[in-house]
Amino acid sequence: SSGKTFSCTGWKVGWAIGPAHLTRAVTSVQQWVNFAVATPNQDAIAVCLKKAHEPYEGHASYYEYLAAEYKRKRDLLVDSLKIAGITPIVPDGGFFIMGETSKVEFPKEYTEEVTDAMPTNPMPRDWAMSRWMTKEVGVTAIPPSAFHEKESVHLAKNLLRFAACKGDETLLEAQRRFKAYFEK
Repeated sequence: SSGKTFSCTGWKVGWAIGPAHLTRAVTSVQQWVNFAVATPNQDAIAVCLKKAHEPYEGHASYYEYLAAEYKRKRDLLVDSLKIAGITPIVPDGGFFIMGETSKVEFPKEYTEEVTDAMPTNPMPRDWAMSRWMTKEVGVTAIPPSAFHEKESVHLAKNLLRFAACKGDETLLEAQRRFKAYFEK
């Protein structure tokens, strides 16, 4: 989508490329899932798609630049997670990094809290750890159990999801906070 590729979230201009048996299915539902996309936005994205193949910021194309930027941000976040004792599961691409957290200890009382939003009671470990990390360390992660059915929430107990698609200042601040908390 244009939101992910060109950092213009909210424009709701996307496309599908793939084998005919898959794109036929997308085409059949497309008329029912459209948002009101302004024609100028569509025109602007069409221009961006063409220009993106040209050299950009010292790279052969905008796409190469974007891939290099996200790899750099990923690597910065990976280094930060290691400071916190979290073992990163390093992806080849994407905006998120899963971290294995079984070696990170935090106060038990966080697992005893009750909130309206939690997926199960008692609070899952990943959920409690995310709340603890937000309150005590100042870094917020996404508890993966939020995406699970109740029967599989336990599978995410030692995982947290971190977003690498942030500005450098945010990623560096997270690293600073991890250092301040875990290296004291």
